[in-house]
Amino acid sequence: MDAAYEGTPLELGDAPLTLDDYLQVTHQGRAVRLAPAARVRMESFRASLQRQLEAGRRIYGVNTGYGADSVTTIAPETIRRVQRNTLLSHAAGTGVPIPISHARGMLLLKAVVLVQGYSAVRPIVVDMLLDLLNADIAPLVPEQGSLAASGDLIPSGHMGLAMIGEGEVFYRGERVPAAQALRAAGLEPLAPAEKEGLAIVNGTSFTAAYALENVCAARHLLATADICAAASLQALKGHTGAFDPRVIGVRPFPGALAVAANLRALVAESPLLREKPARVHDPYCLRCVPQVHGASRDAFRYVEEATLLELNAYTDNPLVFPEADEIVSGGNFHAQPVGLPMDMLCILAAELGSISQRRTQHLVAPVYDVGLPQKLSPVPREGLGLFMLNTAASAVVSENKTLCFPASVDSMAVDAVEDHVSMASVAARKAAQVIANTARVLAIELICACQALDLHAPMEPSAPIDRVRALVRKDLPFAPEDRPFADDIAGLAGRILDGTVARAAQVGLGHALL
Repeated sequence: MDAAYEGTPLELGDAPLTLDDYLQVTHQGRAVRLAPAARVRMESFRASLQRQLEAGRRIYGVNTGYGADSVTTIAPETIRRVQRNTLLSHAAGTGVPIPISHARGMLLLKAVVLVQGYSAVRPIVVDMLLDLLNADIAPLVPEQGSLAASGDLIPSGHMGLAMIGEGEVFYRGERVPAAQALRAAGLEPLAPAEKEGLAIVNGTSFTAAYALENVCAARHLLATADICAAASLQALKGHTGAFDPRVIGVRPFPGALAVAANLRALVAESPLLREKPARVHDPYCLRCVPQVHGASRDAFRYVEEATLLELNAYTDNPLVFPEADEIVSGGNFHAQPVGLPMDMLCILAAELGSISQRRTQHLVAPVYDVGLPQKLSPVPREGLGLFMLNTAASAVVSENKTLCFPASVDSMAVDAVEDHVSMASVAARKAAQVIANTARVLAIELICACQALDLHAPMEPSAPIDRVRALVRKDLPFAPEDRPFADDIAGLAGRILDGTVARAAQVGLGHALL
């Protein structure tokens, strides 16, 4: 967790969960408890399930097998054993553990689903999920294994292990056996009853946790991309005409309008842009920033809307409807509604990196005479200066291209009935990597732009970019000669992803960058 949250506990089940609520719980340790009214609601759904079982109704995954085995009937005395075995058998993941924040997100998102009642689990199941969160116990969930339909089965199986005291967890950040962590926290392992094992493994909590983290990080990328472009525009003494509202207004895509407004605000009154350069216009990487960054913004609105919808969506199966004592099978566990947006997120983030790298190329090897030395080095004949930063950016941009092949167009049938899957989990994981890569590319551009702006002294950049340069210079001094930059790139990329860079430019700007 990032920092201890000081405030009232979140009452789950009274109102839809907001993104701020989600982040306060997953990153800041805000306590959560089940709202009394939600507990009553859950008990009414549970009673309906029990009535249907007592009436001899065949219910998928409760007194039948799973998938193609759903034609078989399970004896009443073995139902609860099968529910426990469901958790044990589904814990078949591989790869490194997912971040603790994502694992905490899985716990919270699963609770959001179950608290709605349609799964007909006992309130004690949600209590257990919230107890784990409040005790700072996060399931150890391997990153690979989910097809994202019937939901994130395998990752959720590992989450279920923590609930029954099996497998491993992270307890206060330390990797320990789950049984040990539960004892230390004073918690009793859950003994899953009818339908509860199935309800725990079903759904999209793994994919949705990644998607929510991705959306938060991508917001900062979009804002920072405009900042980097504004810094490079001044360093390269470019034209501002491409951001004229009259130009953008005749092709009024919302993203382009917003980006052009950002650029105008970020470069306002810059001494470096007072004189028009000799060239009649700039390379595409400067001139087309509203169109390229703007298209990413327009696509992001779709991504964000879908992801936030999933935050409170019901993704289990089957659903119990107590008013008619009815149970209905559906496909809400299928994560295609998130998979497609996550593939789009890969593309929109990668494009921010692609155009950024072209701006970096112009900074380290200027095509036009803008008063900058080759390689951004005061002594270009003695070394390579910042030239190799562009090589690193080029490599990362190329890697992003390989990650942008859409996962959601793939499907891998694993059962005669479960015959189309979303692969949204892979799309979400890929998007996380593309976002991290793009942050590094933007960090490289910003390092080069700050070096270039320093080389233009005594002329100064605009006030917002000067604040960003001051932030960069706190940890990363001007480079008068060759030196390593790897740690600088990593550190600045982190400050891009957590929003620090965007906040520095935002001060006194007059309008929001995103």
